[in-house]
Amino acid sequence: MSEKNIHNKHLNDPEKFLFGKGQISWKKSQDEVWNELSLKMNRQPKTEVISLRARILQWSAAAVLILLVGLLGVVSSYHKTVETMPGEHRLVQLTDGSTVELNAASKLSYYPLKWKLERKVKLEGEAYFNVSKGKKFYVVSKEGTTLVLGTSFNVYARDEQYRVTCLTGKVKVSTGRDESVILLPNNHAELEKGKLVVKKMFEVEKAIGWKNSQFFFAGQPLKEVIDEIERQYAVTIQLDPKLNNRNFGSNFSKKHSVEEVLDYVCKPMNLKFVKQSENVYLVVEKS
Repeated sequence: MSEKNIHNKHLNDPEKFLFGKGQISWKKSQDEVWNELSLKMNRQPKTEVISLRARILQWSAAAVLILLVGLLGVVSSYHKTVETMPGEHRLVQLTDGSTVELNAASKLSYYPLKWKLERKVKLEGEAYFNVSKGKKFYVVSKEGTTLVLGTSFNVYARDEQYRVTCLTGKVKVSTGRDESVILLPNNHAELEKGKLVVKKMFEVEKAIGWKNSQFFFAGQPLKEVIDEIERQYAVTIQLDPKLNNRNFGSNFSKKHSVEEVLDYVCKPMNLKFVKQSENVYLVVEKS
């Protein structure tokens, strides 16, 4: 038989072509080898499917985790701020029905999405609170924290001044100096030279008179009086620094004009005010 005929015969017989005599020494029969190859080929698609399903599960778990972390971040960071301008009062209703009445030039901020976990607000300025019963309620200010369970009270927190008046219920007032006091109805606490001082049987209407546009001052620095007039009338009043610590004791009503109020404050203290421009005044001693 010619070489050409042998070659063609092998091509027509694949098994002999692959497993020709005298070419390769096999330890297994041809049938066994073909069976093993067939099993491996049949297993490959199943392995790929299992791998793909595992990856999909991993991706889904990662996506859920990312979503949960994102939602937690939103809940933790989302806050609401209510701010009043000079001359403005505003009533704010919180998610639990508690109400906060903000005095002029005040700011209240809180986290609505965390409210059921923690009732906490931050206050800069002055506000009257009427708190619904429930979990502890915190009012945090620069100089101290007021803690209540359900009551009505007034908080004044401006600059270095901090005053809390309890009208109903019971409140706990704490400062950053590890001081704390419990206030009952008609009790009042304020910082004096850095220490909390409690006044019992306090005339609470004086602390919340601002709600009815009435302002009471009992021997308070003139600077504090002038600042309040600025807030209530949305004006600028320049006070001679030498007069800052003069004490003023009286009251006035916002039903009067700003110039009538300035005249009322200045006259008994031998002072005068000068109108420099629209809504800008200067208060000095009389010459």
